[in-house]
Order: sequence, then C-alpha cells, then structure tokens
Amino acid sequence: MLGLLVALPSLKAPAAASRRAVLGAASSAVFAAPAFAAEKGYITLDEYNKKKAEAKKDEALYGQFESLRERAAQTGEFDKLAEKGDFSGISNLARNWDASIRKEVLEVAMKSLDGSDRKKGEALNNAVLDDCKKLNKLAQAGAKDDVPAASAALRGHVEEFYQLEPRRIQEKFGLSDL
Repeated sequence: MLGLLVALPSLKAPAAASRRAVLGAASSAVFAAPAFAAEKGYITLDEYNKKKAEAKKDEALYGQFESLRERAAQTGEFDKLAEKGDFSGISNLARNWDASIRKEVLEVAMKSLDGSDRKKGEALNNAVLDDCKKLNKLAQAGAKDDVPAASAALRGHVEEFYQLEPRRIQEKFGLSDL
C-alpha cells in the first residue's frame, strides 16, 4: 500500500476511535510531508500535467517571438509597394499588420512579460500601432517617399519588442551555441 509505519493505538480504545487514529496518522504522514515529496523520486500526475502545460505555454510564447523576428524583415514589403505606387496595397498591408501581427501576436506576447519589460512592451505595442496608422495615412496621402522611413520605424519597433523575450524562453529554445 503506502508503506508507512503507523503507531497502533492502544488496545483500550474503542475500534472506531482506533480506525480514525490510524487513518488520521496515515493521511497526515502522506499529505504533510513536503520534504518527502522533494526526495520521492517521482512526480504525481498533477505535477506532470502542470509541467506539460507550462512547456506548451512556453513553446507557444517562443513561437510568437519567433514570428515577430520573421515579420520584422517583411516590413520591406511596404517599400516595394511604395516603389510601385500601390497605395491601396500599402493601406491594406498596414491594416493587416495592425489586425493580425500587432493584435494577435505582439499583444499576446506582451501579456507574458513582467515588470519593466511589460511597460516597455506596452509602449512598443502603442508605437507599432502608431506606425501602422502612419503608413495608412501616408498611403491615403500618396506620399510614397515617406513610406520607407515609416516602414523602417515599424521594423525597428518590432525588433526592439522581440528583444524583450523572457530569458527562460531564450535559454529553453534559443540557439545560444551558434
């Protein structure tokens, strides 16, 4: 069973009381022994599930930061559209950046940050929003010469944001040996 040694109550006690005493001693020995839990050599199903959920959450977070790394390089598409004079394309791309990348990736990743990194992340999230709005306004105004500077600012803000990736994620998934 549990392999616990429990002192038996004296024979003078009624049977019901002795059963309670044995069960009480056994349950306190099992549930109130944190030192034993640390040295037990196995993990419980609950502990396993918690570790598994944490690993899944960390993997998703890594994916979000990795996506931002890739998306930062894609801001050059604004410049290509400006060269072609495709202002509706710039406007659509800016709105899509706001709706998909900023809201679905950057904001979700930002919520995982703590302390001063979270405040920096919030400021960068707002800067990315402003960059997207600026690109949209430039497209509406037909100011193709100003688009490269605005797309560079967007790229810079995204790059600055992904530098906030938590260290535990970098250590767990990063390629530090290269």
